[in-house]
Amino acid sequence: MKTLTLSAISLFAALHAHSQVAGKSTFAFMNLPVSSRQLAMGTNFISTSDNDVSLAWNNPAALNPRTHNHAFATYNNYVSDINFGYFAYGREFAKAGSLSAGIMFMDYGKFDGYTPSGLSTGTFKVQDQCFHISYGRSWKERFRYGASLKYIYSIYESYVSNGLSCDLSGMYMDTSKQLSVTAFARNIGFQAIPYGNTERQSLPFELALSISKKLAHLPLRYNIVFSNLQKPDMRYTIAHTDERDENGNERTKTMTMGDNILRHLSLGGELNLTKHFVLRFGYNHMRRKELTQEQKKGTAGFSWGLGFRINKFHISYGSAALFPGINSNQFSLLANLSDFYRKK
Repeated sequence: MKTLTLSAISLFAALHAHSQVAGKSTFAFMNLPVSSRQLAMGTNFISTSDNDVSLAWNNPAALNPRTHNHAFATYNNYVSDINFGYFAYGREFAKAGSLSAGIMFMDYGKFDGYTPSGLSTGTFKVQDQCFHISYGRSWKERFRYGASLKYIYSIYESYVSNGLSCDLSGMYMDTSKQLSVTAFARNIGFQAIPYGNTERQSLPFELALSISKKLAHLPLRYNIVFSNLQKPDMRYTIAHTDERDENGNERTKTMTMGDNILRHLSLGGELNLTKHFVLRFGYNHMRRKELTQEQKKGTAGFSWGLGFRINKFHISYGSAALFPGINSNQFSLLANLSDFYRKK
């Protein structure tokens, strides 16, 4: 049998997971932000509805007539040889609602395969993929709702797995106050075929609430996210701390209630300096606590980015600190395909 350290691959895929809860589930790559906008704002959950068709990946309620005929593409040279990307397209149907379709892929690079006795079996690739169809529609004046159906496919050498999931979201929008509130339920589904002869694992199910507000006298929209609401108490004890008390016994550390509350919270903002230029920033407390070292915390948990328009293209860049000296950098491109048609 060919061998492969699946845990090492899963570690990289889960670097952007919101909590250790995701580490107990499969297909953790679905927790990654699919746009530089999300990466820069420190969250997967953005409560707004504009022409950004990529928001439908986690928030199908964000689909609206402004996403009609918009195409989106993103690329992230993640860690080492790991790369991932996402492509999406949106379409509006009169009186029927808004649709989008997309695909996310994650490529972990090439690996050398060996038998248990050490004989080489050649090289192989490892990939994760997810295809989705999303639908969004308005209800009355201030409400929108949406749903996404996702097919997940994963191949780790000879180990193949797939699954189905569904995302649901509902959005309340008050345009007079520039306020929007969105409730998310994502990764509702199951692993249909597990890897090899292993048992089926759960998907990284998550409940979240996001609040977005644009200030009246400042071109700033902030985004507050309360994530992992399906598990309010995420406290745990660290046994191996390499610290000793006065009797030589190893100390243990327990997460405080305050730290537990903050791990459910992430903040982000968009500062529109001009009509075609925006600065973005974010902070994710969970990411900072899980990925920093006690000796050198660095800027892990903080993120930033920018967006600007050149001719017919909206170009975005996002960067998030993972470990000291290691950042995730992502580029995204959004375009209205109708702008390329010749006007008669």
